[in-house]
Amino acid sequence: MRIHLIDGEKGGVGKSWLAFVMAEYLRSKLIQFYLYAADRSNPTAASRYKDKERYAEFYDDSVHYTLFSENIKKIDEPDVLLEMAIQRTIVLDLPAQVYYPLTSWIEEKDIFELSKANQIDWVRWFVCNGEDESIQLLISSMEFYKQQQTVLVKNWGLCDNWDYFDGHEQLQATIKKHRIVVIDFPKLADSKRIAINAKRWTFDEARELGQFGLVGKSEIYKYTEKAYQVLAATQLLEA
Repeated sequence: MRIHLIDGEKGGVGKSWLAFVMAEYLRSKLIQFYLYAADRSNPTAASRYKDKERYAEFYDDSVHYTLFSENIKKIDEPDVLLEMAIQRTIVLDLPAQVYYPLTSWIEEKDIFELSKANQIDWVRWFVCNGEDESIQLLISSMEFYKQQQTVLVKNWGLCDNWDYFDGHEQLQATIKKHRIVVIDFPKLADSKRIAINAKRWTFDEARELGQFGLVGKSEIYKYTEKAYQVLAATQLLEA
């Protein structure tokens, strides 16, 4: 099984949107998984599945919450992730500025070693908005994650010019050194994405309940097709 870390460290880069789209993709493939939100104050991906009856077939007990904290009284809370990962794939939606409590938990409890011994793989999906701060956060964190598969997600929903990214020599060297998989994650029109986020809709609900009209519904459908193809091409979600 795998634990998919939806990371980016910086706020507002699209981590929760990717976690949501990944959850929708897995649901479309009838793959059982646990969706974990590590940001209890704003669990935007997990909160979409509030209708327990509607999503009972896939989400009978699949939406969970955890916390990464440097508070010694709370440091044990994420331990359950390994137990759950033995049962199903996990999609873990991380909050911003979680690097230190997360890596402290991993180091102090030998999480990567325990995972390897129990045949649990970790995949880190680093969501990037093309800004220098986002790029530097990836570069500085790669030494810690050098033994784990990293997927660098170019979020076209927040940036439509990647010239700086493509010409950044240190970044490109890091990508090559650590064999980072780079994907282009597509953009959904702001008029649709903002409404879907505000209402905490799934894609099914957006097509059924959203007042988008025939063209808008078609746009959402085409977006999901494209996004799912990008995720499927990594061959990391169906193992």
